[in-house]
Amino acid sequence: MKFLIVGGGTSGWFAAAYFAKNLPGIDITLIEDASLGPIGVGESTQPAISNFLYECGFLPKEWMEPTNATFKHGVELVGWNDKPYFVDNDTPQNYIATPNMFADSYFQGKPHSEFLDWYPAYYLAKRNISPKLAEMDATFNIGYEGYGAVHFDALGIVDTIRNTLKDKINYVDTRVTDIKAIDGNITKIIDINGNEYTADLYFDCTGFKGLLYDAIGAEFISYQDWLPNDSAVAINKPYTNPKEECFPYTRATAMNAGWRWTIPLFHRSGNGYVYSSKYLSKEEAEKELREALNDFESPANHLKMRCGRRRKMVDGNVVGIGLSTGFIEPLEATGVTFTTNAIRTFASAFWHTPEWRKHVNEAYNEMVDEILGFIFCHYHFSTKDNTQYWKDVKKKDLKSLPENVQKIISYVYPYPQRGVMFYSPYSLFSQVQWWAMINASDGYKHYPTIPLTEEEKKYLEYFVKCKDYQNKMAEECFPNHYEYLKGWYGR
Repeated sequence: MKFLIVGGGTSGWFAAAYFAKNLPGIDITLIEDASLGPIGVGESTQPAISNFLYECGFLPKEWMEPTNATFKHGVELVGWNDKPYFVDNDTPQNYIATPNMFADSYFQGKPHSEFLDWYPAYYLAKRNISPKLAEMDATFNIGYEGYGAVHFDALGIVDTIRNTLKDKINYVDTRVTDIKAIDGNITKIIDINGNEYTADLYFDCTGFKGLLYDAIGAEFISYQDWLPNDSAVAINKPYTNPKEECFPYTRATAMNAGWRWTIPLFHRSGNGYVYSSKYLSKEEAEKELREALNDFESPANHLKMRCGRRRKMVDGNVVGIGLSTGFIEPLEATGVTFTTNAIRTFASAFWHTPEWRKHVNEAYNEMVDEILGFIFCHYHFSTKDNTQYWKDVKKKDLKSLPENVQKIISYVYPYPQRGVMFYSPYSLFSQVQWWAMINASDGYKHYPTIPLTEEEKKYLEYFVKCKDYQNKMAEECFPNHYEYLKGWYGR
């Protein structure tokens, strides 16, 4: 069986690394134009990334330092409402009091600020506390948690994997100039030198271009009606005080026509403005970003993007990985997760399920539907409405969303559920993450609270106070985030 991966970047090299480690006997070829490089400007990830790389054969101590990686407790959203709120990395120990009772039950009906003052992930994040301790790999929560979510340099992670893997697969550094297809299937790939490449399955890792998908006429479903942002401008900024600025979380700050990210890497911060070109020119967006950063010298990188997905992840003999298959704006760091989940789902189904094409397509579409709903709700429930962009983006009703997306949202709204952690095996966001986002905007204020027995109230109070004590002890026990990494990286 021959796999041909077209395109490098994080999607291509992640796929090659995972297949090489977990699908023995497969003949793997990767073709890339190495001069192009990935478009990543500093990636914020979700917790599964560390386990994924481990399954590819990479230990954290092999990839974190060369990628200038930092830890991530979650995402702080600033300016979306009157007060900031926080969506954490989904660490169950932080909020599961009992299997059918979560910490949010204790805070229902109370100001969201009380929840944030207590919430362990936010407590650690805002105090720049490292989730790890010295060489022990000891963690804030009892037991081994792994390394969880991180920020890393996309160029660094690609170089790390490429340098390790390129001699273990068939690697070709060249430019694809032609793709031949018949009846919805690729027949061969031709490069700039006239060389021809054939395979049983072709993996489209060509980013937004989607060259292989387009060659077979694969349908693209746009999410522009619900998520209008189609552009971004990115600026990397050096630190002036890394001990304070290298904080262990991503920040998403509302702007006039979108939002801006702050992703702290070990050596600098990555910053960018995700916006809609309908409301802002690229020059206006860059000006607004520079003013927010007070940086008028660092070079800017302008990007175009499109939100949506292919109707099928597996179409004919083409399997899409990464941006070619689908993309939801990077508000909750789902870009890399799209890639890793797609690779894992394909590899598992291909190896074990005769109907693997059907299974992969259904699983991928379900994952994308959930992410569309989750990101849309950030805008829908936001209280910001001081520009035309924010007025317009909030006009779309929940009922305008695709039927399956509405079904997913119904698990958490109009009122939160008890004992429902994830709505499906492919879910990325738990009930508590949904609650943290909706409750921060008073989304539940018109609906009755879930009644609790006296015994439940007593146990929840015990749970909350135990975590509160653990928070305070962490300040004494765990080091500053930057100082911890500085000692580890030896810089």
